Amino acid sequence: MELRDVIRKIRKYRYSFAYSIVIGAIVGIGLYFLPPRYISSGSFYIKRSISTEKNYFTYEGYYGQQTALAYTNSVVALAESLDLKKLVLEKMKVDVNEESLRKLSRMIRVRKTGPQIISITVKTDSYVESKNIWEKLSEVLLSKTYEINKDGDPNLMVVKVSDQPVVKQTYRSMYLFPLAGSFISLTLFSFFICIKGYLRD
Repeated sequence: MELRDVIRKIRKYRYSFAYSIVIGAIVGIGLYFLPPRYISSGSFYIKRSISTEKNYFTYEGYYGQQTALAYTNSVVALAESLDLKKLVLEKMKVDVNEESLRKLSRMIRVRKTGPQIISITVKTDSYVESKNIWEKLSEVLLSKTYEINKDGDPNLMVVKVSDQPVVKQTYRSMYLFPLAGSFISLTLFSFFICIKGYLRD
């Protein structure tokens, strides 16, 4: 499609383009006034402490670090598992079923942010709920990793970087929401016009 064809279409649908911008802005303003969401976040450090047993071979230094690095991936997988989420729901005295597990899974995000650091965030509509879920998840994760390592490598451990999570509202801007809504609406309408013109040609 040549530039003059594009200009011709813009002139032809100029009022529709204007309407799409206005509608997008209205939708963006409406989304801005929806209840805010809260995010609780905190980090965990995976380490391997130095063994004090001198009668046995201990893989300190490089090998100890490699063990901690490998264990970090296991901790991430454990934090994302349905088994751990089931324990969190039980600790919160919530019925464990497919719906509650799916809902909790949507709230939780686990990321490996460093070689031996993982970050866990919980996003909900309530400050109290977000903080409570994060704390319960933290308790279950630390308890379960300690229980698992007790009969394996007791020197491997997961520790919280901070005792309490950082809780904050999701970013909201009275100017950004309508601007983003207008841009998305205009983009979708332009795409629709292009597809319509292509099919007609």
